[in-house]
Amino acid sequence: MMMRSLKLFNSFMRKDRNALNSFQSLITNRCYCVAAINPLTWEHAKPLKNIPTVGTYEFIVGNLPWGKFYKKDFADIVRLLHEEKGDIFLWKGIFGQNDLVFTQTPDDFENIFRHDGIWPERKFLELATYHRNVYRKDYFGDVTGLLASEGKAWGDLRTLINPILVHPKNTKIYLPSLSKINQEFIDKVRKIRNPETLEVPADFADEIKRWTLESVGMVALDKELGLINGHNPEAMAFVDSTQLFFDLTVELEFKPSLWRYLPNKKFNEAMQILDNVIVFATKYINEAIERFEKSPTDKPEIEKSVLEKLLKIDKKVAIITAVEMFTAGVDTTSTALMGLLLCLAKNPEKQEKLRQEILSVLPEKNSELTVENMKNLPYLRACIKESLRVYPLAVANVRQTAEDLVLSGFQIPKGSNVNMTSINLIKDSKYFSQPNEFIPERWLRNENKDDTCPHNSATKSNNPFIYLPFGFGPRSCIGRRIAEMELEIAIARLVRNFGIEFNYPTENAFKCLQLYLPVIPMKFKFTDLN
Repeated sequence: MMMRSLKLFNSFMRKDRNALNSFQSLITNRCYCVAAINPLTWEHAKPLKNIPTVGTYEFIVGNLPWGKFYKKDFADIVRLLHEEKGDIFLWKGIFGQNDLVFTQTPDDFENIFRHDGIWPERKFLELATYHRNVYRKDYFGDVTGLLASEGKAWGDLRTLINPILVHPKNTKIYLPSLSKINQEFIDKVRKIRNPETLEVPADFADEIKRWTLESVGMVALDKELGLINGHNPEAMAFVDSTQLFFDLTVELEFKPSLWRYLPNKKFNEAMQILDNVIVFATKYINEAIERFEKSPTDKPEIEKSVLEKLLKIDKKVAIITAVEMFTAGVDTTSTALMGLLLCLAKNPEKQEKLRQEILSVLPEKNSELTVENMKNLPYLRACIKESLRVYPLAVANVRQTAEDLVLSGFQIPKGSNVNMTSINLIKDSKYFSQPNEFIPERWLRNENKDDTCPHNSATKSNNPFIYLPFGFGPRSCIGRRIAEMELEIAIARLVRNFGIEFNYPTENAFKCLQLYLPVIPMKFKFTDLN
């Protein structure tokens, strides 16, 4: 960008009037205008001590049975505090907690992300980080995975894993096996639904998690775990424990707790869950390693599993990465699929429009999805984007500031932990027209829009830092491409095979426990299409 600016300026000096106009447009563009990102210098900004603050007394009293935080989920607490304190406030940590700055100003987001440094840092899931760096250092050693590492150690690890998990060619090779898993899932839906009402059982969320876990196993280990149709008590224990763990993170990380000084029952329970995750994941990982050693595959390198590719680079990195895929790839993708199913079920006209697109690539129910025909599904991708706005996966993106910054007029020192709260902005008509409606068309390019659609006027924010469901920059979700492909295949198959309904209220369908998780029975009705 600097070189582009310099060339335009040199052209201007040669009295090129067109270049002058382009240069003036460039320097006034908010994305590259330093003044727009940081309008106040450090010396002229208000000191941090003047920022609205959630103090120790307010925090403790608020969590008591009569307090304003009692029995509220994390998203509701954050919304309440922004209403009371304004667009930026400081949450003072107690009992060893970190202080947290919460901002819901988009210019602050941009300022933070554009000063991220080489290795962006964030303090997130403190319990999981403690488990890896302290509690089970005997297992993890110096390789704590992308979740718990920071600085150069994180950068080196991400550089190793990126080519395997991020490159499009490496993700597309899983399409046939994931498509096969989804066909099994379709058969399972037909098997478990009530033959009279055509509704699936109230615990359908668990079936979705089995599907996700099976998909992760295929990508990570190139192995069918048999979770969709088989009885696997270990897998179900894993599924049940993940939601309990997120419950515990809210209790221990955000509410007053002395676990950092004196381990308590809930802390021990959280550590036991994370130990069980290791046991569950390493069982399958060790089986896969033994299989690779005894019977090496003749597959081309690009078609081998993530684990097999990483084993050739570093065995410990391969094992920890596979563990992370099991722990990080289940609840997120499951919640995303449930949210999208709810959106389609409650918006039958959108569901039908999507079905017509899918029919163009899957003329028969058992037609195969291919890399080529999946390129022709823009409306499906728009539906996924819009559902992640309507039912987001998280409240905020998190960063530790890499340098002194001025945020919303306040001095925020280097090393401060900042929650960039987007939960209110993605439902604000200032940024998204008709914000409470599910309108995938807002994400389509003009050439893909249907002029007859009354919702083509629906807009999305022109600020790219408000809607970031997979994060931003080098620290964005490394499993994004895999997760998107899993969602695309699952929805394409379900919409091609069934009419989808949900005949119950959807208010407060998810609860925020750092990550959004379902709290209502997902009793979808699946009607076979002729």
